Amino acid sequence: MTIAAFDQWFAGYLGQDELQVERLLRDKTATRFLIAWSLLETSCFGGFAKPEQFRSFAKNLVGNGALRADNLKDAAAYFHDRYQDKKLYGNLMHKQRSAELESILAKDCDSLCAEDLAFFVMFVVYRYRNNIFHGNKGVESWLRFKVQIERCIGIMQGLIDASASHNTSLQPTLASARG
Repeated sequence: MTIAAFDQWFAGYLGQDELQVERLLRDKTATRFLIAWSLLETSCFGGFAKPEQFRSFAKNLVGNGALRADNLKDAAAYFHDRYQDKKLYGNLMHKQRSAELESILAKDCDSLCAEDLAFFVMFVVYRYRNNIFHGNKGVESWLRFKVQIERCIGIMQGLIDASASHNTSLQPTLASARG
């Protein structure tokens, strides 16, 4: 199969314009997000991440010293500020609710502990993942969120690294990557 054949197939599968799909794949933002998400979900959540796991994941990373609040402050502050806007928050959540997330957004970001920050950014990344790969947005709209998606990629890198630094069995090798 050629790259052009994949692009055409993918555009047809998504029901989207082939030129937009080509533009998206050339940009690599969504591709990087997907790779980082796959690594995060596999190495940190046993293959399937669910929101009910995020609090214990955050507690574990912070509690064992693998993750510090200062590593999350910039990204958390960015998204905390962004989701003070009810319309943007509504776009993130798409009619779903999270009392725990709303409680965090109701507080001043500077007052949040490291565990709350880790939970918050993990939840935001999860919602972006759902919106990118399960949402009803057209491919052309994905790139409008490039800044936010790139921040999510950075968050995932930090969470994966923190998790791997605490649990060396999670560190991939070429041998384990070959299957």
